Amino acid sequence: MILMFTSDHCVWCDSLKSMLKDESKALGLEQNIYEVDVEKQYLIAEAYGILVVPTLVAGSYKISGVPSSSDLHSFLLQAVSSGYLKYGRKSVKSVLREVHQIRAIESSKDAIIRTAS
Repeated sequence: MILMFTSDHCVWCDSLKSMLKDESKALGLEQNIYEVDVEKQYLIAEAYGILVVPTLVAGSYKISGVPSSSDLHSFLLQAVSSGYLKYGRKSVKSVLREVHQIRAIESSKDAIIRTAS
């Protein structure tokens, strides 16, 4: 699943949408893209720590702003190779559940790092 965080007032969001549409179509990933309006779905944006739009998130990978086409391609390939893309549409509840899972993993990594220090 790739989340594209946008807003109605975002000047650059349409550019990223166009780039992402072309690149995801070329890679066969169109069904894995979910647009999240940060003004309407602020809980999801807050859960992911989104401060800037546009921002793309796939698991622990995040890219903000409008990337170059090669950076976008690399981001999508990382998402594919990491297993973050699943087929089928998801509900908001399942997106939030995934956020909690990612945060739990990140928290346990931080705890291990602190313990090792």
